[in-house]
Amino acid sequence: MTDTSTPDRLDRQLLHALQLDGRAQFRSIAPVLDVSEHTVARRYRRLRRAGLRIIGEPDAERLGRTRWLLRLRCAPDAALPIAEALSRRPDTGYISLASGGTELHCIIHTGSAEEDEEILLRALPRTPRIISFDAHCFLRTFCGNPPRWYTKLGALSTEQHTALQPPYPPEPAPSVPPLAALGTVQQSVELDVADHVLIDALAKDGRAGLPELAADTGLSPSSVRRRLARLRETGAVRVNVDFPPARLGYRKRAMLWLRVAPGALQRVGETLSAHPQTDLVAATTGPSNLIATVSCRNATELYLYLNHHIGALPDIQSVETAPVIREVKRLTPRGPA
Repeated sequence: MTDTSTPDRLDRQLLHALQLDGRAQFRSIAPVLDVSEHTVARRYRRLRRAGLRIIGEPDAERLGRTRWLLRLRCAPDAALPIAEALSRRPDTGYISLASGGTELHCIIHTGSAEEDEEILLRALPRTPRIISFDAHCFLRTFCGNPPRWYTKLGALSTEQHTALQPPYPPEPAPSVPPLAALGTVQQSVELDVADHVLIDALAKDGRAGLPELAADTGLSPSSVRRRLARLRETGAVRVNVDFPPARLGYRKRAMLWLRVAPGALQRVGETLSAHPQTDLVAATTGPSNLIATVSCRNATELYLYLNHHIGALPDIQSVETAPVIREVKRLTPRGPA
C-alpha cells in the first residue's frame, strides 16, 4: 500500500488486530497474521502516514459520566467554526457536519448536573449563530463504546480474532438484566490525580511505551505498568483506533435517527449493532429514541442498506437519514482531531 492507495488485505487485518488491542506488540500480532514482525512494523508505519491514530480514551460510562449527543442547527457560515471550537474541548468526542453543512452533531461528556446545566442551559443558548439544538442523553450503547467497526470488515478469521482478543472487558453484554437487578447500578471507577495524568499521556499516543509514559507523567515505569493495567482491566480507559473509513473505500457516512417501539428498543438495538455497516448504535432520550452511524461505500449501498435492512425491521416506526458531509473530530484527544 502506498500512502494514497487503498489498504490491502494485510493492512485490514492489522487494523482489525489493533482495534482489538491498540497496545498489542508486533511480535504478538505477526505469527497470527503469518508474517514477520518487521512486516507488521512496516505496515503499521505506512498506516500511520495514511491517517491511523491510536489514543487512550477514558470510558465515560465506567467513570460515572453522562454522554450527550447534541444536534445543533447553525447558520450556514457558522457550523464549521462552531464545530472546530467544540473540537478543542476535552469533553467532546465525535463531531460531524451533516445536511448540507448547516447541522452539527457532537458527542459531549458531562460529570454532574451542574455541568449539564452549564453546557445545555447557558453555554449553547448563548452561542451566536446557533439557530436551535436538541440534546439526546445516551441511555444504552449497543455498539461503538469502544469502537469496533474495523473488526466488522471480516479481515481476520474467527480463530485469528480469538487469538488476538485481549484479556480486558469487552463491550457491556447487551442482554436484558433480570427484573430484580434493574435497580442495580454498575459501580463507577474512582481515579486519582496520577491516573488522570496517565490518561492525558495516553490521549497523545495510546501506544507509547512505559519509558515514554513514565517520562511524560513523572511516575516510575512500574507505577505506570500497574496503573495502566488497572485502568484497562476495569474498563476505565480504552485504547481506541481511528483510520479514515474513506481510505478503506467507505465514502458515504450517515447518522440515522430512528423512532422505535419502546418495547423493541433492545431487540432492534442488538440487531443493528450486528450489522457490518454500523459503528455506533445507542438508545437515547428524545423523539428519536435510537441513533446509529453507518458507513457505506456509496449512496447506492446506503440506499440498499436503508431499504433492505432498516426497512425489514417492523418495529422501526420512522427513520431520518442525515448524510455526514465532514467529520471534524472522531476520537477524544485534547485539542482538534
